[in-house]
Amino acid sequence: MSLYCVVYTSVASQKWSDDDLRELLKRARAKNERLNVTGMLLYLDPFSLQVLEGEETVLDQLFNTIKQDARHYKVSVIYKKPISERSFGDWTMGFNKISDQTPDVQEGFNDFLQRPMAELPNLSSEVDDLLRLFRHEILF
Repeated sequence: MSLYCVVYTSVASQKWSDDDLRELLKRARAKNERLNVTGMLLYLDPFSLQVLEGEETVLDQLFNTIKQDARHYKVSVIYKKPISERSFGDWTMGFNKISDQTPDVQEGFNDFLQRPMAELPNLSSEVDDLLRLFRHEILF
């Protein structure tokens, strides 16, 4: 089995309500658990950045499905490389709706953007750089 990490960005083709996002999260977590895919989704209407970790063939099939999804466009892979271990192995899909309000505290949502940089997960250097850049551009 060949473990890979894929990071991609996209633009939502519609405005997502909090309920829409919760439903998306629920379905994605269930599917990702079945596929043994982990990762994190960061969302700032209308932009998304997602990290996916899993077996290469599974990620390729999943990403082909993601590219066909009409709910977003400009789907661009910015990183795809083999990894020796998962950085997001302790949840099936972390999610943070980035907004002016504090994100809901519920299963599946995380505080990635609110936590001090020193407390962030230990990631591969390239993915770490991408997430930190995204976080910095969003917050500052």
